[in-house]
Amino acid sequence: MVITTENSTQYANTLAMPRIQNPTHEAHGRLRFARFNFTQGPAAGDAGSIARLVNLPKGKVRVILPLSRVAHSALGASRTIDLGWEAHVADDGSGAVAADPNGLDDGVAASSAGAFVPGGTLGGDETKLFESLDGVVVTAQVNDGTIPAGATLDGYLAYVMD
Repeated sequence: MVITTENSTQYANTLAMPRIQNPTHEAHGRLRFARFNFTQGPAAGDAGSIARLVNLPKGKVRVILPLSRVAHSALGASRTIDLGWEAHVADDGSGAVAADPNGLDDGVAASSAGAFVPGGTLGGDETKLFESLDGVVVTAQVNDGTIPAGATLDGYLAYVMD
């Protein structure tokens, strides 16, 4: 074995001639938060009901799950929450990006009131890069039973852009 010194793609960009500018969702972007307060209406929703939480801005937006948080009221026995997104148009206009209702987190236990830091379905650094023409709606889906009338989801998603 030998000791090596290697460069990340982003660091190598700073050494390139001519220099390659790293995109702001990877270096020197601004950390922003999208807050949400959701209350289920006067009627319970069936299993699979969707709560639209936030609309992320258009362009390249990197969601940072370890800095995000979701709090929920007691949803009932065996209930779980998934976090994901609705279908949207790719930022290059190449077409639709499919919805993925559990693309950010899957099957978080929500029988009793609690809070969680989303993650677990992405792997690696637990970030998700969205590249959209018109923005991306982040959703929560309640599974394994109804979402009770008056149930709440509160929290925020941290993301980097510009």
